[in-house]
Amino acid sequence: MKIGLKEIKEAVKDERFLESLPSEFKEDIIKYKNNPSCNCNTDFYKKIFSNCKKQLKQYFPHLEVSEDLNINSRIEQLNDWSVINCHINDLNKELKKIRHGKKQIAIARYEDQVTVVINEVKLNINRI
Repeated sequence: MKIGLKEIKEAVKDERFLESLPSEFKEDIIKYKNNPSCNCNTDFYKKIFSNCKKQLKQYFPHLEVSEDLNINSRIEQLNDWSVINCHINDLNKELKKIRHGKKQIAIARYEDQVTVVINEVKLNINRI
């Protein structure tokens, strides 16, 4: 198994791991500690992944350190986007063509035309 974003988030919660990081990370660590649940910490996680592979390997000796974190490619693999452009009277017929399951839908209407953006979220059963 490889070290990913989940493992890095787990590691930064441990004070021992944060102490093992180089001194150039002090400012980032302070920002992280002030707001640990913020999405703005993603750059900090990427910086750790890029510059601290030795510390990650020591903290997770049973995991492999990969060459690339690939946050965006993982997100892309979990989404399947489609768009419907049609007359408002045809929308019901078009929606019935979609497979059943969890979807995220956004709808915009202009006069008698409608645009529907559909994101089918693919769940990874092994991670649940």
